[in-house]
Amino acid sequence: MKKLLTLLLAVILVVTFGAFALGSGEDGESDQGSGNADTTDIGDYSVVIDSCRLAKDFEGDNVVIVKYKFTNNADDAAAFYLTFDDAVYQNGVGLNEAYVLKDSANYSADNQTKEIKKGATLDVEVAYELNDNTTDVEVEVKELFSFSDKTIKKTFKIKK
Repeated sequence: MKKLLTLLLAVILVVTFGAFALGSGEDGESDQGSGNADTTDIGDYSVVIDSCRLAKDFEGDNVVIVKYKFTNNADDAAAFYLTFDDAVYQNGVGLNEAYVLKDSANYSADNQTKEIKKGATLDVEVAYELNDNTTDVEVEVKELFSFSDKTIKKTFKIKK
């Protein structure tokens, strides 16, 4: 049943989001630092909101790239995008995901969809369009399919 739900969600996401290639992050990349690296267990998985950095999209607008460390503790293989609901906010307003190409900013969305087996850990990056270039970025992660309210949060300051 879980594999059927996973497959169904994957099909819906592919149809909804279409192709992933709209921008690049080559100019103006800057590290936004990293906070504590405490691992938090959420359900059968562990996640660390590791760091974030600024990059530019194809129009030259700032995006923030958040790096997560994802560990699978479940018996079945799992992928980050089918395991967690990740959200990023500025002033309480959600940021849209930014779709950027592999480029000199070394951004790769590939690991979001890679399945990992029990005990494996994978660095995952997700890019988000900024609403402005000065307000702190609040990152929240919770399990995608769960009755638990457990959420981990981390705030990053935007540094230019």
